[in-house]
Amino acid sequence: MKDYLIGCDIGTGGTKAVLINLKGQVLASHLVEYGLIIPRPGWAEQEPKWYWKAVGESIKACLDKSRIAPGEILAVGLSSLAPACILIDKNLAPLQNSHIWMDRRATAECRWLKKNIGEKKIFELTGNVIDPYYSLTKLMWEKNHRPELYKKAYKMLNVKDYCLMKLTGEVITDWCHAALGGVAFDIRRKRWDGDMLQEIGLDSDKLPPHYPCDKIVGAVSKEASLTTGLKEGTPVVAGTVDASAAYISLGMIDEGENALALGSTACLGLTVDRPEFTPGVISFPHIAQPEKKYLLIAALVGGGSLLKWFRDKLGQAELMMEKELGVEAYDLLTLEAEKVPPGSDGLLILPYFMGERSPIWNPEARGVLFGLSFTHGRAHLIRALMESIGFAVYHNISLLKKRGVKILWPMGLVEGGTKSRLWRQIITDITGIPTVYMGKSGGAPLGDALIAGVGIGAFERYEVVRDWLTINDRNEPDSQNHQLYQKLFSLYLKLNPSLEKRFHQLAEIYSP
Repeated sequence: MKDYLIGCDIGTGGTKAVLINLKGQVLASHLVEYGLIIPRPGWAEQEPKWYWKAVGESIKACLDKSRIAPGEILAVGLSSLAPACILIDKNLAPLQNSHIWMDRRATAECRWLKKNIGEKKIFELTGNVIDPYYSLTKLMWEKNHRPELYKKAYKMLNVKDYCLMKLTGEVITDWCHAALGGVAFDIRRKRWDGDMLQEIGLDSDKLPPHYPCDKIVGAVSKEASLTTGLKEGTPVVAGTVDASAAYISLGMIDEGENALALGSTACLGLTVDRPEFTPGVISFPHIAQPEKKYLLIAALVGGGSLLKWFRDKLGQAELMMEKELGVEAYDLLTLEAEKVPPGSDGLLILPYFMGERSPIWNPEARGVLFGLSFTHGRAHLIRALMESIGFAVYHNISLLKKRGVKILWPMGLVEGGTKSRLWRQIITDITGIPTVYMGKSGGAPLGDALIAGVGIGAFERYEVVRDWLTINDRNEPDSQNHQLYQKLFSLYLKLNPSLEKRFHQLAEIYSP
């Protein structure tokens, strides 16, 4: 009998696949890491071939580890980092590197949109703000700066779409990725808005058709079966955005339910039951009941990527010990940070290493060390990086509370960064909110498998995932720490406004 599903999430730092049974048990998983290309400050690229190679390796490894026959796989689901911009030609070959969500090159295009279209008009249509983050602003940049490439392009795809195309031969996207196009996607009617596309000068035929995330849209091709080990003809669903898959893996379905996914980025997700959107946070349809429910996402640019930066740039000793002793470098860094008291002895960091999304939406913002002194060392820097994410998450929560949005507690925690108990406690203490850690939830890849299961009819409802969940740890806020963090948070909030003009001046100096 066919009793198994595969989910695969193509993330910013790597791709992870899982193979599960119909009880939600993860029988095998595999992670393949890759890098990031920074051609100039504010740009962020990856090679499309990295994604597909990692998808093939991770899925094949899951089949090998589990010893499950390929013919026993019911269906496959994919998710990915989002949004991104990959142009493909009519032969379905990529024309350029993928510029990903953290890429900020489309700043001039966003200024044009604000001046000529207006933030209010775009927000009313899309539920989203104007920012280089969104894929249609990236496409506008391609048209303005590489017109011959734009003219040659057959379609613009996101990362998941590209990998789904390689897996099935189908060129499509899903409603979540389409919504992250921003600018011209009608979030209520779930369609590209032809009038807006014409107004901003983009060709509608360069955008792929879009479907609900759990719709079967294709099957594994003969060529892809050789790369992945999957059986030719295995059904594949449309898939979704990585954060959305992570939230559904936690059973985040009802209004007010929320969770923080701390992967390469930090994304706080919240379910709402009506199309009433909050300026400053990202909006897209919910996987479950997408005609009615929506997700509000307070998405940072930074997250686990900050510690990855520290590990790769300043943690050579930890990387060497990881290689020689088998102890994760991140665990060693956390051990150092544990020696530092809450507040990092007055060292504050703005985590805007590649600009920032929610809630300030400033592509020109940059990381800042504030309060650095001779008393501070490596351990202080590590802890302050962790605390900076806590402050940024709290900034978004504070704004949602002011808007009167329904938020239920405790807050769920998922994805790689939350494996650190220290980081979980830091977030709990800064926000003053109790948290629950579900480390065995499987995260986005399990969410992908769940979506595939619903799509193929193996599960009637998404709520089945709640029977799979186990709370691994609970964290309660320490009142004394929270009081200290409140004082530091007040200072944190004042840093960015005081530096906005300086960020702009710096960007002008280094603008091409």
